[in-house]
Amino acid sequence: MVLSQRWGVFLFLAVTAAGCLLQRSSPPVLAPNGTVVAVAYVRDDVQRRGTVADVPEQVKQRVAEALAKRNLQVQVVPYEEYAADFAKVTDSQRRYAMLKALAPEAPLFLLVETRVSFFGQVTGRFSWEVYVRTTAGRAHSEMEPSTVTQDYGAALQFDQQRENDAQIEVARQISGQAAGLFDSFIASPMTVPVTDGGPGVVPGLRAPAGEGMEPGSATPTQPPPPTDGGTSWVPPAGDAIYFVMVDRFANGDSRNDGQVDPKDAQAFHGGDLQGVIDRLDGLQELGVRTVWLSPVFQMRTEKFYGYGAFHGYWVEDFGRVEPRFGDEALLTRLAEELRRRDMRLVLDVVLNHVGPETRLVREKPDWFHGLGPIDNWNDSRELVLKDVHGLPDLAVEKDAVYAHLLGHSRRWVDAVRPAGYRLDAVKHMPLKFWARYNDDLRAHAGRDFLLLGEMLDGDPVLLARTLEQGRFGTMFDFPLAFAMVDVFCRDRSPSHLGAVLFNDRLYPAPGSLVTLLDNHDLPRVMSECGGDVERVKRALAVQLTARGVPALTYGTEEGLTGKKEPENRGDMRFTPDHPLRAWITRLLAVRRGSGALQGGETLVLAAREDLFAYARVAPDEAVVIAVNSGRAPSDVALPEGLVGARVSELLTGTGLPGAARSLSVPPGQVTLLRLKPGAAGGFGALAKQAGSRWRGQGERRTVELAVSDSAVRLVGSGPELGGWKPERSLRSESGGFKLSLPVGAVFEYKLVRDSTPGKFDWEDGDNRLLFIPEGREPLRLSISPNFEGQK
Repeated sequence: MVLSQRWGVFLFLAVTAAGCLLQRSSPPVLAPNGTVVAVAYVRDDVQRRGTVADVPEQVKQRVAEALAKRNLQVQVVPYEEYAADFAKVTDSQRRYAMLKALAPEAPLFLLVETRVSFFGQVTGRFSWEVYVRTTAGRAHSEMEPSTVTQDYGAALQFDQQRENDAQIEVARQISGQAAGLFDSFIASPMTVPVTDGGPGVVPGLRAPAGEGMEPGSATPTQPPPPTDGGTSWVPPAGDAIYFVMVDRFANGDSRNDGQVDPKDAQAFHGGDLQGVIDRLDGLQELGVRTVWLSPVFQMRTEKFYGYGAFHGYWVEDFGRVEPRFGDEALLTRLAEELRRRDMRLVLDVVLNHVGPETRLVREKPDWFHGLGPIDNWNDSRELVLKDVHGLPDLAVEKDAVYAHLLGHSRRWVDAVRPAGYRLDAVKHMPLKFWARYNDDLRAHAGRDFLLLGEMLDGDPVLLARTLEQGRFGTMFDFPLAFAMVDVFCRDRSPSHLGAVLFNDRLYPAPGSLVTLLDNHDLPRVMSECGGDVERVKRALAVQLTARGVPALTYGTEEGLTGKKEPENRGDMRFTPDHPLRAWITRLLAVRRGSGALQGGETLVLAAREDLFAYARVAPDEAVVIAVNSGRAPSDVALPEGLVGARVSELLTGTGLPGAARSLSVPPGQVTLLRLKPGAAGGFGALAKQAGSRWRGQGERRTVELAVSDSAVRLVGSGPELGGWKPERSLRSESGGFKLSLPVGAVFEYKLVRDSTPGKFDWEDGDNRLLFIPEGREPLRLSISPNFEGQK
């Protein structure tokens, strides 16, 4: 996206689209006939703290119907029996315990909690956000109850419609979330499959025919290829993506240059498709398998108010290749040359807008919204209807416009046979459009066709929701990108990486997310790190060993710099001995040869202010990635499943003496170690346990946080801590907070306090860190509020 802002804003997610996105698949499991589920419902008032209300009967009926499909018989506990107590207690675990006491004979329990907030008016409708938290469990079980948290958007027609109407609008999603909880844990030897083709849960989707489950709640890190036309995209083993900005890469044919000026950062510099072809052997040697090109379609070539058009995002004719770059035959040849090397081509597709003052604007003025540029970047309606930086915004809701975009998209699939599309400007288009487009294109190109969305935003909840409701194959992982820059270029605590990575449980398939450090819309990582090559090497070490598919931007291996556009889009250099080139080549080679790095489960070993260490565990190998920002070596204890393993340096293969019980992590660097099973056997059991924990399905531990000020609230990362939304912050009770949190989880949090109505004051200083290690006893911590800098 040209001139994008780094931090995105809330994008309204219309539930009207979500209802038509979900597909039928494998059936749910069945409990024995007539198994009773005791259910309690409550809506917490967002505006008036300590005030609760019942939920509409329509919601209760939907839940009853969804559970009946699983042979579960709902026993609703009367609201009057618990309303007063629930108003005093906001902790879900304590409410769940109250529910069990109210229905002691029931074998199963379900608690449904909602909060409803008005968002604004979008495209003539009134937008509400419905937060739903469902908690379910068995009467006699040592396991903690399972919890799912999700936000839904409701679009209402009339201003007088309120909270109950918003809940009714998303009743199907609420019922699906509740039913999905039971699908995830009720299966046992006594259960049998449904044989009537009823709805079920699809790996990679979050909802069975409108009955959703928590993202990532039951899907492996690398899901199997879908067999039902679902949206899951499974990356090729060892894949890495390389982005080429065609004009800035290599000039292979000077005859098509036109007017160029290499000294002008806003002018064309002569790069073309032939230049890319000429450099394919070098890219293959670097270790990448997929080449993603900036848009190559015919574009506006003149500057617009001083801004250059060289980047390709000002499309004029989606049906032709830009003559400065070559022609359709050359683009087809590039795709063939890549396939000959067992490599792949991804094209960049711009569907939101065209270039300024282009022919299509003159010939088809009714194809555009014509509402002028975005004035308020916090207004979701403006984001999707107005012009991004003055670029004419296509009215994609019109049939003729949609047919034009889909028709050309299909034609390029047939003509060039690319492996996929990178889809630009996701946040500036309605999710209803994306769902329709992605499904239609997938039906034409095949389920393995990559549909990679660019959602330039640091909010993992928004990213996960957009991925699902927009029916994308996968998305760029900007939350992790921002975290790596913060840690390695701005000296933030390395455990911030853990808090961001723990959001993996929100995604249906985190192993398919595309990771990045450099991006053509953001400052170069070399500039962010002040030109320090060693810092960049440490950041790359983490990116290229993390889960997901790594993406590199041209010139990262050459240390290109640039803090803003167009300086961050400088000309490529080809220096064979640059230290970053050798570093990336080595890391990608190691990644290709490691099953743990390609698909291992995540297991956190240590998370402190100056240290973050985690392992990626596969049955026959584990790789430890440790970041020590302190000034002294740090010892990291190994869990029982890794004790006695043979340890070696990952990049050199040099073995370390002895059978390991702990690892020593040197200061000021990223340590990469490979562990192989010793005489005791493989790591299969530990990998299974790690996967369960990382999805929030493993054992939980009680956490008690004592606080000196009973008026403060707590908010932080993850749905358990309110997802950084202060209106969902946890209220202090009896001098502190009592929480039930997943073992192995990493959270960040802060204390807040009420200011004026609807406003909150945040405490000073950095985020607080909370790591949940193994242990039977409650984890007890004391915290002192820090509001000293505030009057």
